[in-house]
Amino acid sequence: MMKSVATLARVIATSLVSTMLRPLSILPESVAVSSRTNNGGGEGGRRRRSSSISEAKERGGSMVTKLYEFALVGWNSHHHHHAAAAGAGHSSRQRMAFISENHQYTNNHWGAIHQGPGVGNRASVGGAASSSSSTTSLRAFSTSTTSNQSSSSSKLSSSRAQNAIALLPTYLLDARSVTKFHPVNAPNGALQLSVAENQLSELPVSGVTGVVENGSADVESDGEEVTLVQVLSQLASSTVARPSDDTSSASSLTFEKDMIYYQPTQGSPGLRSAMGGYLHDLLLSSSSSTTTSSSSTFNPENIILGAGCNAVLENLCMCLTEPGDAVMIPTPYYAAFEFDLVARAGCEIVSVNTLDYHDESPPSSVDATNKSSDGKRTTIPPSFYYPNKASLTHAYNLSMEQTSRPPRVLLLSHPNNPLGICYPPEVMAECIEWCRENEVHLISDEIYAGSVYRQKRGDGEDTFVSAMSLASSDNGGGDEKEGGLGLGPYIHLVYALSKDFALSGLRVGVAYTENEEILMPMQKLNDLCQISSQTQLLVERMLSANVATAGAAGGNDDTKFVDAYLTSNRHNIQTRCDKLQSCLSDVDIPYLPADSGLFVWMDFREFLPSLPDSITEEMESLSSKEQRERGLYLKLMKEYGLLFTPGMSMRNERPGFFRCVFTAASDEEFELGLERICKFVNEERGSGSGN
Repeated sequence: MMKSVATLARVIATSLVSTMLRPLSILPESVAVSSRTNNGGGEGGRRRRSSSISEAKERGGSMVTKLYEFALVGWNSHHHHHAAAAGAGHSSRQRMAFISENHQYTNNHWGAIHQGPGVGNRASVGGAASSSSSTTSLRAFSTSTTSNQSSSSSKLSSSRAQNAIALLPTYLLDARSVTKFHPVNAPNGALQLSVAENQLSELPVSGVTGVVENGSADVESDGEEVTLVQVLSQLASSTVARPSDDTSSASSLTFEKDMIYYQPTQGSPGLRSAMGGYLHDLLLSSSSSTTTSSSSTFNPENIILGAGCNAVLENLCMCLTEPGDAVMIPTPYYAAFEFDLVARAGCEIVSVNTLDYHDESPPSSVDATNKSSDGKRTTIPPSFYYPNKASLTHAYNLSMEQTSRPPRVLLLSHPNNPLGICYPPEVMAECIEWCRENEVHLISDEIYAGSVYRQKRGDGEDTFVSAMSLASSDNGGGDEKEGGLGLGPYIHLVYALSKDFALSGLRVGVAYTENEEILMPMQKLNDLCQISSQTQLLVERMLSANVATAGAAGGNDDTKFVDAYLTSNRHNIQTRCDKLQSCLSDVDIPYLPADSGLFVWMDFREFLPSLPDSITEEMESLSSKEQRERGLYLKLMKEYGLLFTPGMSMRNERPGFFRCVFTAASDEEFELGLERICKFVNEERGSGSGN
């Protein structure tokens, strides 16, 4: 009989443990210490770090511990502690091997190697050290196989299958093990506040009593405000002529005969046209601080629609990179990028660490504990998270060291997940300029662009300005192109309906590029992730429909339904965010003031287990950072029923930060969550734990 997954996991873990303990046993028992030195060059505050052999041992030891855990639950989800040391001068794939006295194990099952924040040189067992510095690096998979691979697991699944599982964020394992909250069956269970979903989308859309299609007077409305789900239900059963129908037909079937055949791989012409108009209104029309002209449009021929943002992002990177090429991402970043870019595209992620590339040093955890002049604890200001030319150039050089070739892509999350803030226009413009100068492709992931709920900054300027606006030919960007934005070949966009409309189940992602060399390859790759014809028609109807309101003449209004929905949703998100931030302020928990997205970035460093007196934050090893944060994460989850996203799972440079998705809960669950936060803070401070 075929072995169970759990049995296979135990077999693999046991084999790996026995192999990996050998190189660990010969590493010295010293404390892993990182040194900080000024990197010179006039770049204010730039620093580099290096690490010792003992840090490699700590990382390996952490890996072994976690492998035992995975064996017990039968789920191989760990993805970033599978590296001992490798010698200088080796390629990234060669460094994926574990080296012991007489044995080298090629890590076919655990192909992704992560070098965490603050980790520098990787020393070989013999004491030689490489010259890489302090940037997170997720290694591309090794595609080679060993001739002596004869375990039962190799006959039942491929190393690629195991690698895909290994890329899953490790905190998901802990989350799976805890009882989830249920008001009756598990009132003390953990509240899910880590998944970026928006339950507020279930609320009625303010002022909207129905929708009108193609000027039809047929409005299904009883005068009550409708929800998004009700509107979708109406549109799904609609027989009004489809918005893109160029005939005089007044009606159509709910499911027409041409929908059963093959569709254009990049998406139907009707939906691409409707999506282009929607993106124009969302990303260009509100940019009062730019000079984008009304003639600039999203060319439908340059729009590729696929089954979700991760699908179109993966395809875009497949077309822009070779296997092993580096994609740079500022930290902290959305953890699933590692799966999206590595699992099949084979990219290598190089983190753009930003904290040490500004004129001042970021506040330490001591600053978070000691009150500042205004009587409040302090956190790291948002500006420290902004990428600039200094941090980008450092990551570029690191990529050259690790891959022997320039990085191909800079991926920006704007608005940012997990920080809940937008990059200022000047930061985005600096990144665009740097990418063009260095011939690096910039992909702007603007999936939260419709969820910017504080739309003006303190100076009255727009909080959010799209990269599409800043990089357009109207702003001195790319070449002028008829029927497009004039972005040039190096600027690209990805978007989806999964966040702004909470329609992750529909799987509607968008990529936009004016790079003519990748349009046809993108369309062909989209064969593997097309959106169904029925879903495309439904979304086309939604993007094209107008609202029906009780106050409008005849019940009709010229306002697009999507505009009314986003306005209502932004109000609901801001209200919920304000309640969370008010609670955090009341208990004096530092946080990053949020202006967009579904989350708040919270600073819980005060409650981390203390470091030994002889070790400072700047000396702390990666393993120590992760262990201290994981202890706090487990306490929050298991003792207080608060399931947040731990910051180091998103490659944050400092331990003790958590992302709270404040929209992931019902009103009742959210209020309970606030109570639990207060209880945690009061009890922890009362006990004197942490710092």
